[in-house]
Amino acid sequence: MTPDGRREQILRVAARHFGRDGFEAVSVRDIAEQAGVTRALVYHYFPGKDALLDAVLRREAEELLAATAPDPALSPRENLERALGAYLDHFAASGGGLRELYAPRASAPAVVHEIAASNHAVQLERVIEFLGVDDTPLTRLAIGGWLGFVEQVAAASTRTAAPTADRVDRDAVTRLCLQALAAVTGAAAVGH
Repeated sequence: MTPDGRREQILRVAARHFGRDGFEAVSVRDIAEQAGVTRALVYHYFPGKDALLDAVLRREAEELLAATAPDPALSPRENLERALGAYLDHFAASGGGLRELYAPRASAPAVVHEIAASNHAVQLERVIEFLGVDDTPLTRLAIGGWLGFVEQVAAASTRTAAPTADRVDRDAVTRLCLQALAAVTGAAAVGH
């Protein structure tokens, strides 16, 4: 296997472990064992568990940004719907330590907050562009608050412990998020 292929293999295994078990419960030994490599080789690519988490989260963030990237062929509303759908899909598919990237707890490692804030800034710029609204501090405040609302709605709507009758389907969640965005920005591009 090439060095890049081996690194990628270790990242895939680590992502599964972080997603399933969370950061604290994961051991480099378990990752190495499941990847079929030595701990020394894991440490060759990643100087420690923090560096491994950093690489996994950065890759996840890049995948999310790619999945939510604007499509010039779509209308602003279609782009918003597509981006919301991709975000909700990524959130639902994540778990454990990876879910921290989408809705970080205060106790999450600093790298999680850094990556989440960077992702948040990109999404804020995209929403301003989608809506074609004036870029003012108040607009940024409203859209930033809306992004936090989307995080909370994603978390609440994907809880597997909720009884089936209490679950809300993704289309309804998307509509709710778009209605909230229209309410906080007054942007006509969000409406039907």
